[in-house]
Amino acid sequence: MEKEQFYSIVADAKALNHETLDGLKQLISDYPWFTAGWLLYLKNLKIVEADEFQSVLKKVAVMVPSRKVLFRYLNDEIGQVFKVEQNKSVLAGYELEGEPELMSDNSLIDKFLSSGEPRIKNNKAKTDIGKGVDNKYFVERSVQEDDELVSETLASIYFQQQNYDKALEAYQKLSLKYPEKSVYFAGRIKEIELIKNNN
Repeated sequence: MEKEQFYSIVADAKALNHETLDGLKQLISDYPWFTAGWLLYLKNLKIVEADEFQSVLKKVAVMVPSRKVLFRYLNDEIGQVFKVEQNKSVLAGYELEGEPELMSDNSLIDKFLSSGEPRIKNNKAKTDIGKGVDNKYFVERSVQEDDELVSETLASIYFQQQNYDKALEAYQKLSLKYPEKSVYFAGRIKEIELIKNNN
């Protein structure tokens, strides 16, 4: 399909007929990522009442940002769902980056390489955290333990690491947090106190 013919169909969807169907099919075959081509092909299938309309509709429905707009476009509630404005395709208010004309497979890569500085810059997050505040504050907060995060597994790990003070403290917190298991935790606390007293 020639570029001029494609633009004329974009401008007036009433030009879609049996003759344009093959050109659009070839277009989406060559450029399967080209959403505007798929939309026109789908509209053309609906106009000529082709059998494959339902199967293509399922594919196109996931490509477009708004299914409401797709429905309105297919049912002629809106005449033109996309238009060309200064080398950008606009799909129902959503800007689609890139040129509307058919691009080569490597055009995005070529554009990146020809930009003059093909490297990724390290953009640091723009936050106020740390500005005017001593980093020591954040270091101290990072090693503080939160009482909410105490668990039976953590207490068991402390015990296995022979960090009996922390294990004892964890089991005491768990005993308060889960009173239904306080008998079990009391047994663990006694066991830890005996080990501590024997050392």
